[in-house]
Amino acid sequence: MDFELTEEQRILKETLRKFMDREIIPLSNEYERERKIITRDILKKLVPFGYVGAEIPEEYGGFGLDTVSYCLMVEELGRAWGALRTMVTVSNLVAAIIYKFGTEEQRTRFLRPLILFDYLGAFALTEPNVGSDAGSVETTATRSGDNYVLNGTKTLITNGSIADVICVFATVDRQKGTKGITAFLVEKDKATYQTSDIPKMGMHSSVISEIVFEDCRIPASNRLGREGEGLKIALSGLNVGRCIVAFAVIGLAQACVDAAIRYAKERTQFGRPIGGFQLIQATIADMAMELDAARLLAFRAASMIDRGIKCTLEASFAKLYATEAALRIASKAIQVHGGYGY
Repeated sequence: MDFELTEEQRILKETLRKFMDREIIPLSNEYERERKIITRDILKKLVPFGYVGAEIPEEYGGFGLDTVSYCLMVEELGRAWGALRTMVTVSNLVAAIIYKFGTEEQRTRFLRPLILFDYLGAFALTEPNVGSDAGSVETTATRSGDNYVLNGTKTLITNGSIADVICVFATVDRQKGTKGITAFLVEKDKATYQTSDIPKMGMHSSVISEIVFEDCRIPASNRLGREGEGLKIALSGLNVGRCIVAFAVIGLAQACVDAAIRYAKERTQFGRPIGGFQLIQATIADMAMELDAARLLAFRAASMIDRGIKCTLEASFAKLYATEAALRIASKAIQVHGGYGY
């Protein structure tokens, strides 16, 4: 079993680390402090690296990368700026499902604008009464000639108010249960709907929104896949999504470890750096150990995806452990920093 990155992956990760340190982290500090929403100019800085469309074939403007390579990219973005990472990976999810389930016309119309950040994508599944139970979607889509008419409310939608194209899940027939759920591509400049942003405790430079559809008319040509395929589409990328979340918080945890080590070397008490005290050393060692364990679980799941091996359990383990470990690592980083950590 080989745990080593390829030479190309090592170069990619190192290049991205330097880029994030130079171009993105200084912006993140300013934007989060002033609660400014990330601009398209910032998003477009990421285009050369393929943050949207990384796994899409080159013939559609993508980069044709494997899952492990994309997860490495997500880790570095997560280390640099959580708000930017969530905006980007959600938009990438929309591009991925359009590539997988869209018609050739939809691929031509949407993929390149998404990859170039001319368009930003949103994924609208969650509703006020529907969270984990994705099969109970209440938003309706009624066929009317060459159109569908959407009615319902979506909530907690990343990029909701600023997205150019929203993948919306609605039922075309409540009597059919999950077999009535269908996916639609709603374009901001061609449809009428209302949005309002939801206050958050963090990641102030990104938005999550409530979206209200009232007799929102969209062309039937914007249906994604066949009627009744919506749940299949919504669940199609779950394992990749779990890996992406895992690597995103691994990046965050890496930033915490880096900050703790840096501070332990700089902060002096009792005539020497606090990194010389055994308690601080043990705390940082525990942080590094948990980070390494999370990274190994995530690498295992991502590599299984690349090898075509079913990994629902492994991807779920990676996501669960990485997210909980990141919380513990962040808490310990605060303690290492003492009063300055708060």
